[in-house]
Amino acid sequence: MRAKSSYAPFSVYIRDNLLVVQRTGENGGVRTLCTVDLRRQPTFFLSDAGVMCCDTLGNVFTVESSANGGNDQLLAALSGAQLQQAEKWRSRWGTRLTMAGALLFVGVMLGVYLAQSREVAPLGMGPEVSLTPPPLVLPPALPPHTNAKAIRPEIPVPVQQTRTAAQEDGWALPTSVRATLPQKLKSAADRQLFTVNYSSGHDRTLYVFADPNCPNCRHLEPALVAAAHLANVVVFPVAVIGREKSIAAITPVLCLPPEQRPAAWQALFTVGTDGLQLGKQPPVDKKADSTCDVAEKALGVNEVAYQAYRIPGTPWVIADDGRYVPQAVLRDPAQLSQFLSEKETPDATH
Repeated sequence: MRAKSSYAPFSVYIRDNLLVVQRTGENGGVRTLCTVDLRRQPTFFLSDAGVMCCDTLGNVFTVESSANGGNDQLLAALSGAQLQQAEKWRSRWGTRLTMAGALLFVGVMLGVYLAQSREVAPLGMGPEVSLTPPPLVLPPALPPHTNAKAIRPEIPVPVQQTRTAAQEDGWALPTSVRATLPQKLKSAADRQLFTVNYSSGHDRTLYVFADPNCPNCRHLEPALVAAAHLANVVVFPVAVIGREKSIAAITPVLCLPPEQRPAAWQALFTVGTDGLQLGKQPPVDKKADSTCDVAEKALGVNEVAYQAYRIPGTPWVIADDGRYVPQAVLRDPAQLSQFLSEKETPDATH
């Protein structure tokens, strides 16, 4: 099946389970931008970095970054191709369901017909019926001194199913994706563009998704500062609670050099007369431009990761072995030490 978009210079077509995105240059040359497996349910959206794609496995990448309206044209081409594919799938399944319904109806009617045929069949055509009552069959006598309870059938006891990690912590991310998530977070943190690093040099690492306008993040902040003495604490700021207000507060922090970010980030959690108050915005490096474009894009990438990894809310803390760290554990240094000493090797087979 081939569904081409009418938007130039981009073309999108679908072949079997692959979605192919191509771009035609001014000289007529065609360049393939990417191929995406539709079975992974890809989602395309527009961000400051360009047209982005994320799938159910948590993979996020930039499809294209174009100026002069090119991003809008590409997103429209992608949407058009996906809609055409969805209509064809819907039509195909509708035809199959109609045929299945027809077969089911024929089967039911045939069963009714056969049942009625048996009821009205002539007496001479049916099997002979004996009027002699069947012999009375008595149950065998129990041996002497036999305990009746001994032959009572056993009632099977249902086996309690083991709760999965997703059932226990409410995190819907598949176990196979959790197994690879810590390495992805570490790679992002090593780039020093997306994070606020509280500490370093420890054997274990805790990754935190937090919003400065999140009340629970404010309550957990002292525990995270204390946890920085036991493990590396790496914060990925997001703006899922405060939205525009949080974006305005986070961007100047990410504009700063990495070593200046912790103090600026903690200054955002100043308690005022009306609860959570964003502190004074930290001074931006004079070498940075007025919009701090890199920081805005970094925050956008954090937002995409937050959605792709199905983070239930903020604050959300993930250990470097993929386990969710409960807030009660973070607030108790003894429990946290025990938790960190029980490093697990994630099972990627589930």
